[in-house]
Amino acid sequence: MAGNKKKKTEVRPLLVRPGARYTCFGDGLCCTDIHGIGPLTKKEMAEMRRIDRRSAGWDDDHEDYMLKTEADGGCVFLMSDQRCSVHAQKGLEAKPDGCRRFPLGLVATPRGGRITTEHRCPCRTMGDRPELRAEDVEASICDGSKRPVADRRIKRIPLTSKKQLKFSEWEPIEAEYIRRFSGREALLGILDAKPFPKLHGSSWEKQATEFIGARDGTQFGVAMAWVGDTILTLQNGHETRSPGRPWGPAFDRAQARSPKKQSSRDVFGDWLADEVWSLKWADDYNFNLARTELATRLAIGEDICARLEGSGARLDRAAAEAVMMVEVVGESDYWTEVKDRMRI
Repeated sequence: MAGNKKKKTEVRPLLVRPGARYTCFGDGLCCTDIHGIGPLTKKEMAEMRRIDRRSAGWDDDHEDYMLKTEADGGCVFLMSDQRCSVHAQKGLEAKPDGCRRFPLGLVATPRGGRITTEHRCPCRTMGDRPELRAEDVEASICDGSKRPVADRRIKRIPLTSKKQLKFSEWEPIEAEYIRRFSGREALLGILDAKPFPKLHGSSWEKQATEFIGARDGTQFGVAMAWVGDTILTLQNGHETRSPGRPWGPAFDRAQARSPKKQSSRDVFGDWLADEVWSLKWADDYNFNLARTELATRLAIGEDICARLEGSGARLDRAAAEAVMMVEVVGESDYWTEVKDRMRI
């Protein structure tokens, strides 16, 4: 019986990755079209529509109930000072669950609940941020009964296509990766994986062309074009004009509050540490494939960063914008298709 208990996943104690830093500065990016703002339950939709009848409804693209956006891509509840009017008037608990949690997440493990953070948010990637503390964010990852709610549950770790590890066996391996990500070594060397592996039934040039063709007038479409164009650049030396600067105003605000500059290596290393810590990859892929996929997005991100810096962007901002793009594209169905085609 005791052995069975050890295999269960738990949401407590709440665990924070060493070195993770975050607080909400209200840069406003998470309330825009970096993603669909939702999904909402029917109850949440009804509550939002009681506040503003035009604020929520069915979204054909996401096939779910979502919050509506204004012409600039921002949520209907986003105020001019970048605060949420629902939060300001009714408090944190009145917000839909997805809004309350982002950029936070929770993964249940045999050791407890790991608090995770997304990096498609300049509040997470830029400036002098305080250390992330469980007590500061606990309310955001709990339900109405103050119970932490897990986004996923991971018991064992698929190391390769043929080998799984107990969680206790994985932890020291992971700790060494995270330690090295915070050092000075070349990040690609730490991952020890070759980017741009062969793709089953496709090619990187074909995928890049599809990414560029996904421009749809949104800032997400601009990010897709950046990633597609960068893949072509890295694969065959293709060079073209940059597609633009998605979510520029949010990064303007982040830069204005960030007099202390970071190295691009710190920004990318912090992102990689969270990607490993989040265990999102462990649901569907093994760590060998995860390292290859991350090496590919890192190569894309570092090239985007260099191009942005070359156009005059401050280096830490260039890195944060690049991380933003490779993460938001990495969360899309387009990139899921690429991962499914990767062969190592």
